[in-house]
Amino acid sequence: MASTNPARLSTPETGMEFFGLVWPGKEAARAAASTPLPRHFTRDSALSTAVGADNAIIAADNLPVLQELASRGELFDVIYIDPPYNTGKDFVYRDNYRLRRQMRSGSYAEWHSQWLSMMLPRLILARQVLSTNGFIFVSIGEDEVANTRKVLDEVFGEECFAGQLIWKKAGTGKNDSKYAVVEHEYILCYARTPNNPGFNVDLQGHTSTKYNHEDDKGKYSLVRLDSKTLGYLPSLDFPISGPDGKEYWPHQPAGKEKVARWRWGRDKVEQRFDELVFRRGFVYTKNYQKVGARPRSILDGERFGVTRTGRRDAEDIMGLEGVFEFPKPVRLIKHLISIAGGKDARVLDFFAGSGTTAQAVVELNNDDGGTRSFHLVQIPEPTSPRSAAHRAGFSTVADICIERVRKVPGASFHVYRPD
Repeated sequence: MASTNPARLSTPETGMEFFGLVWPGKEAARAAASTPLPRHFTRDSALSTAVGADNAIIAADNLPVLQELASRGELFDVIYIDPPYNTGKDFVYRDNYRLRRQMRSGSYAEWHSQWLSMMLPRLILARQVLSTNGFIFVSIGEDEVANTRKVLDEVFGEECFAGQLIWKKAGTGKNDSKYAVVEHEYILCYARTPNNPGFNVDLQGHTSTKYNHEDDKGKYSLVRLDSKTLGYLPSLDFPISGPDGKEYWPHQPAGKEKVARWRWGRDKVEQRFDELVFRRGFVYTKNYQKVGARPRSILDGERFGVTRTGRRDAEDIMGLEGVFEFPKPVRLIKHLISIAGGKDARVLDFFAGSGTTAQAVVELNNDDGGTRSFHLVQIPEPTSPRSAAHRAGFSTVADICIERVRKVPGASFHVYRPD
């Protein structure tokens, strides 16, 4: 059985050791990203809701769609995907990569290999269509998070890793685990380039800082002007005369000297002297309270929703129950898009499912006056004949997606299908 562990491995052909994640069919999967596929798509005028809309839903396999987008030089500022999780069951993305004969049918290695071979070419193409300052988010569960992160490291580069966010998906976990009850999923995030300027401020976020003071500019906290951790510099060790006529120096640790220094130089102290506070023998600067905060890695609470929130979002907008099993909450996707892109961001989701990402984009635009556009791809996977969706008249998942987005107030879009 071939290893799927990121470790030092050797090939029978050369005996040479290398470091990486390997699986049967990997090279064929990599080649699939550049192997031409039929990719002609025609606008479905009957299902499209507006002629001039930049938004699009493509009801097709995402591999040829991504190839077409890449060939046209299309670029997107935010990519969010929620790929089918690897449960060991059959999934619809069968790219026919040959596995080694010694692999037992139905084995864990086969499941991992097929799933990774499905993901690799799509991630390679995703990088090609991601803008220079763009981000990609990948929702993933426990089964494949380790392998997926290694593949993303390989495709985007470890230096572009932007975070492994943890979303608490359940208010209460099911007692169906042999070990710890699993109440979370992961969202892996990578930047297109290592010099990406970073996430936007989370406008709904807050810091743990207490702003106990206030003046005509607003609330503020006090921050010591002297620092013992920035590294001593003689030019930043000088006296400051306070309003009381007393000289203040950086406060050195007991029994030591030339450790602490000011954070500001002489010129800055002179220019911004009115912002200094002299108190209890120390010099402070005013740290004014700002709107929002830096995004955090733990996504837990009402503002991000849980699994049942996502289900309710879909049911409320469609007026039907049980048409989609595990859609992500709209508020969760709104958060990711808002911290990753500007108000005019082009947003791509090529595992669109029920169309949550489109609803998130439209609602964000309504919230802040943005002009973001959504671009969804969903394969026309047949719904189960016994499912509520099928009974409601939806023959494919793509049909569910189109109908849900159609019912989002203010949404307009084109629908495309393969010729």
